Amino acid sequence: MVLSYEPSVKSRIMVCITPQKSSRRLVERGAQRAKETNGEFCVVYVNKNSDISQDLKENEVLLELFDMAQKLGGRVSILVGKKISKTLAEFARENNITEIIVGKSLRSALDVILHGDVVNPLKKEAMKNNIRVEVIE
Repeated sequence: MVLSYEPSVKSRIMVCITPQKSSRRLVERGAQRAKETNGEFCVVYVNKNSDISQDLKENEVLLELFDMAQKLGGRVSILVGKKISKTLAEFARENNITEIIVGKSLRSALDVILHGDVVNPLKKEAMKNNIRVEVIE
């Protein structure tokens, strides 16, 4: 999915969220960075299933985050992909994203070993495309 941006905008910030209230700080940071850099921002959620309607019904938090992003001047995108880091990296590349904001994983080391990490592979892919990644604690 390719978003349409103003051609003159040089700063494009992508905020990666999960359906948790703690993602509010990421959306706020994205809006702040867009303002600081005179850029635009989008909030992105990756759904691993093909039926997003079920996720939205079960996650009022996602809807609240999307609403918050739009009120702060951002755009919202829901992506579908089995591998989250790959899906995010592809979206960033296709949309000429200059900066990615992502939250530090709260998962245990064992969970990361068993199910994989999102942040480190995303950072690795972003570096290939000269995209800055900010990991928020």
